[in-house]
Amino acid sequence: MAHLKRVEAPLRYLTKSLVKKALSCPRKLVYATNHNTYPQKYDLVADPMRQHLSTEGERFGDYCKGLFPLGIEIGKGNSFERHRNAPMSEVDLIDETKRLLMGEEPIVLFEGAVHHGLLFARPDVLVKTIDTDNNQTELKIIEVKSKSWDSRHTVESKMLTLKNSIRSTFLPYVQDVAFQTLVLRRAFPDFRISSWLMMPDRAKKLKDTLDKEGMAQSIDDSVASLVNVDDLVDKVLTGKVSYPGTKKSQNFTKAVSNWSEIINKERSELESTFSSPIGSQCISCEYRLNDANNKGKALSGFDACWREATGIKQEDMGENKFVADIYSSTKRTLAKLLNENKYTFADLTAKDFGLNEDGAPPGDKKNKAYSEDTINNSQRQWSQVKSVQQQRTSSESSHYIMKKGLESEMDKWQYPLHLIDFETVSPALPYFSGMSPYDVVCFQFSHHILDRDHGGTVNVRHESEFIHTTPGECSNGPFLKALSNALGCVVSDGGTVFRWSSHETTVLKTILSSPKFSDSLSQQEVESLSALLPEGSHPMVDLCDVARDYFYVDGSGGSSSIKRLLRPTMNASAELKSFYGTPTYNSNNFQNLQWYQLDEFGNVIDPYDILSRLDTDKDRSAIAVGGAAAAAYHTLQTNSDMSEQDRSYIHSSLLRYCELDTLSMAMFVQAWQAFAALEKAKS
Repeated sequence: MAHLKRVEAPLRYLTKSLVKKALSCPRKLVYATNHNTYPQKYDLVADPMRQHLSTEGERFGDYCKGLFPLGIEIGKGNSFERHRNAPMSEVDLIDETKRLLMGEEPIVLFEGAVHHGLLFARPDVLVKTIDTDNNQTELKIIEVKSKSWDSRHTVESKMLTLKNSIRSTFLPYVQDVAFQTLVLRRAFPDFRISSWLMMPDRAKKLKDTLDKEGMAQSIDDSVASLVNVDDLVDKVLTGKVSYPGTKKSQNFTKAVSNWSEIINKERSELESTFSSPIGSQCISCEYRLNDANNKGKALSGFDACWREATGIKQEDMGENKFVADIYSSTKRTLAKLLNENKYTFADLTAKDFGLNEDGAPPGDKKNKAYSEDTINNSQRQWSQVKSVQQQRTSSESSHYIMKKGLESEMDKWQYPLHLIDFETVSPALPYFSGMSPYDVVCFQFSHHILDRDHGGTVNVRHESEFIHTTPGECSNGPFLKALSNALGCVVSDGGTVFRWSSHETTVLKTILSSPKFSDSLSQQEVESLSALLPEGSHPMVDLCDVARDYFYVDGSGGSSSIKRLLRPTMNASAELKSFYGTPTYNSNNFQNLQWYQLDEFGNVIDPYDILSRLDTDKDRSAIAVGGAAAAAYHTLQTNSDMSEQDRSYIHSSLLRYCELDTLSMAMFVQAWQAFAALEKAKS
């Protein structure tokens, strides 16, 4: 074999992740290539849900690597013979990958490193095969994604629209593998390059026939499927892309080439090359920092963009709320406001939301947004803006209810009120045999009851709970049995069951429809649970819908999320202060707890913050957000070396977290009832 010339690394390579950022907003290339100066918010404050999804992706990736038992991981093990302890550089990785691929034998590489010019790719899996009859060498680029797939459908029906364009749900994944294909085609022009996605397949089930290390024997035996996307990759590489800051679409390959050259400029020139195309992409910008996630005072990329685009001074950035913060704003609405040079909440009026000057909707009952009984989206947005304009503090926070609509809704409720919350996971790689990727596992619920005695005194109690986290045991069957025991009385004895959002209904309907889980129930138990579904005799009431339709409170950002609403609702409610302002809450998981507490500034402390402070163990983190609950269940299922003490701690923390969810729901009902009573007394 001829001697391979050692490559020289440029100042910066353009990678798959940088292309992804540039497609969402080219200005991010400035921040991504200067990450020490412009960190992402995720680098400063942990996001449990994001971390859990990342762990899920890694778990599925490791599983897929196991389907290629002879694969060599570049940079690890025996793939690189060296006599030094220093980590491999990009040049080392590239040289080693090329040496192995230019050999005469078929080979499988993990995380191979390939470059051409300023482009650099590290495909998840590279499979080299040799067709001796045709003297043709093929390189399969396999990009492993935890995106749900269903092999019962064709690529065309799942990935293409009726207009023959790639569906937005799959486009980022195809663009990822297209970039890598571009690099490989240029780096190895004599090889045939084919492009594949490897995804968890909903049409497959995890089999018992695993090897001694817990891996499937082959791809066919696995829950993963290889999907050829050659045609879609060609469509991307020869097609055009649009991204923020471009007046017209540009060829994908040309855009990649331009970006690779630009990022190798000096930082000052790089910043001047990419303008600040502020718009709807700013809403979820990962380079937006605030006081909560930027205690080190690093530079905020979001601030830099908006300061440059609007002329707002740096010292005023923290004082302003921007139109990108408007609750549930559409891309079209945001573009309209920006075109009118309206950048902050201070620039807005009620008319910008299609409302009258007094904030009321137009008195046209033909208007779809018009209703005398509910709060529409425009009213919610204007209320959010107005609270900032008037600089109301939390102690001065305003709230309002749509009295007529809320009373009409509450009149339908029958005591006792049952408040229910589920904790579930839907793993890309199933934990249990016989299950498909993304099948739901219900491992926990909490159940509160809110009732009134004959004198009208409110009673709130934690009535029941369920948790099943035993490794290797699917909990769906026991979950249904326990839920029937908890709520079966509603059909016979009356009462109303509440949930927050559609999750509980979707999950219950899904597992009830599976004979694998429902066959263990009696006919009466199946009927009692079916009654809670939308088509049943006692359908669950969605308190999220109630909040969205009839309630607004300052400090919630206009949201109807239970976590965003709870603290401001407690700030506004004298009823909750009275009921929870003493250390009298007791259950199996809490003793003599006071949920209504004030900080040193006189503001209510979020109960979920109180929950996180209950555990004083410095080596463990309390579960206080949904992502942490899913991550905890994952740990309980996969960490066989965990001590009983650690397992018990997680178990207890899960119970406390889920209980607070249903207690929070009870708090909202109490607050709304009190608000409605006050409004009635005024009238």
